Amino acid sequence: MSELRPASASEVASMLRDLASAKTSVRIRGLGTRDRLCVPAPKGAAILSLRAMSAIERLEPDDLTCSVQPGVTCRQLADALTRAQLELDCLDADDLGTIGGLYASDPLPAASPHAASPRSTLLGIDGALMEGLEFRSGARVVKSVAGFDVHRLLVGSRGRLFAATLLHLKLRPAPKAKVAFESPPSDVVLATKLLHTLRIDASSPKRLMLLRENGVAMVCGVASGNPRQVASLLVRHGLREATAAKRPHLSAPDVGHELVVGCVRPSRLLDLVAALPAEAPLLAHGGGHFETMLTPSRSDALVAAMPRIGGHAVVALGANARIGVGTHLDVGAERLQRELRSALDPRALLA
Repeated sequence: MSELRPASASEVASMLRDLASAKTSVRIRGLGTRDRLCVPAPKGAAILSLRAMSAIERLEPDDLTCSVQPGVTCRQLADALTRAQLELDCLDADDLGTIGGLYASDPLPAASPHAASPRSTLLGIDGALMEGLEFRSGARVVKSVAGFDVHRLLVGSRGRLFAATLLHLKLRPAPKAKVAFESPPSDVVLATKLLHTLRIDASSPKRLMLLRENGVAMVCGVASGNPRQVASLLVRHGLREATAAKRPHLSAPDVGHELVVGCVRPSRLLDLVAALPAEAPLLAHGGGHFETMLTPSRSDALVAAMPRIGGHAVVALGANARIGVGTHLDVGAERLQRELRSALDPRALLA
């Protein structure tokens, strides 16, 4: 597969126009760290890499906004915001990917009902459609945002609707305290109860996860805000400070297993647990995203059970023929996805 590396929005539009004329399938990519969330690109597809578009074009502390190109790495933006004493609430400084990839995948929904997510922090977006038409949705500052939030609808499209060339983001002042925490090991029922309690706490953590390994479960995450509030949160719920935050994803699967990722309503988490083998590792985020490692036959059983549980699951890592095996979207979601693609990429060239 050939790789193209545009350095500007106009180059992106021009390259897409040429590829569309040649009826060539296109896979949009940054650094490739989130490739496991996508099915393999079709044979002969061109790779449109946005990694060269890596400038922070605007950072305005007074307005609490910034505008960044999609190839800016999460670490690069986090360092710039730290120097300005600012924070992008959904940003993980340890994320090895790009900002474009973060918003294109929207991998981890908000940890609690009032927490921020990529969708809630996106003020506007500049981009280019497959036909090479450049467009803009939203605005670069909060007070100018009005009308339909079309740009937020496009979050999570994984580069299959358009190529983003500039993202306008909403920031907030950096918290005075940020603490990684974990609970004492317990059984999964008690850990799930603690997860629900923390989700609805007035000082709910910024990151919140349940981790089960070798039959033992714990709740862990990151709390931030006023130092006294953070300390009070840990004491109230019997949490202890951890030396470092846990990784937000499971590692690559063992031989003979595959990584299954999905989303389930937090209230149905124990139903998900019941559908898994007792020995299967599980990482469940407060927003509903989960990951587990299963044998192919167990993966198929989980996929079949997800409609009853109330969620979806898909094989993310495993044999090539298995990647993408998962539950179907509901009728409404399938129709929305189909009509969006028909409107924005009628020839379905973005893969």
